Amino acid sequence: MDVRLEEQIRQIVISKIAELKRPDLFREPLTGYSRADDPRYEELKHWVGEWVKTPRELFPSAVSEISIFVPFTGTTARSPRYRTNGTPEWGEAYVVINDCFDLIGKALQQHLERAGYKSYLIAATHTYNEADMKSMWSHRSAAVAAGLGEFGANRMVITPKGSAGRFCSVITEAPLEPTHSDGVERCGYLRNGSCGLCFKVCPVGALQPGSINRKACQAETRKNEKLLAEREGILGADTCGRCISVCPAAYIE
Repeated sequence: MDVRLEEQIRQIVISKIAELKRPDLFREPLTGYSRADDPRYEELKHWVGEWVKTPRELFPSAVSEISIFVPFTGTTARSPRYRTNGTPEWGEAYVVINDCFDLIGKALQQHLERAGYKSYLIAATHTYNEADMKSMWSHRSAAVAAGLGEFGANRMVITPKGSAGRFCSVITEAPLEPTHSDGVERCGYLRNGSCGLCFKVCPVGALQPGSINRKACQAETRKNEKLLAEREGILGADTCGRCISVCPAAYIE
């Protein structure tokens, strides 16, 4: 395994986030790796549905998957606690980082190709069919496979830096050493039933233990997208963030 290549990947990701010059929105990112043949990808077909693609179904020569998490700042992470119908901080962070993920993916693809490895880039968002809400790829599930964290009760992945932030994925032929979760259960509800704030705060009641009403969630985010465009001039921010913002593990130093 090429340890140097893994560190180069990590530094490219860090540098691209630094180039944004937005310390008001983002903190230093986390990067993790999983094997393309990790059995958890195939298991998603059983737990989610046959429409979910494995890395090798998307890119037959895949050897590894790269997961990236960009954590929000405390101010951004907590902003939806205090305001309904979307917040400018969360909305702007969502739009800015989605655009940056495209740049990160292209930079990694070019770097890996120079090293002799082809890559496959996955869109940062909207990898699902809007008619039936079925997604062919889950950045969060890939992040769990790459050891960046574990799922919380609201199906957000809680990393050592919290759950408020954005994930993206790159599939590659490069042989990268898999990373592993620290195994810490950071979700109070799953740990001992002591929380559950995410279920209570959802403005449309979309969250229940073990399930999510994706249509209701989408309707709320689409409403917020329109309001943020009218109110703040932020375009493309179909966001909410309420269920994450109230989580005690949303922001971790």
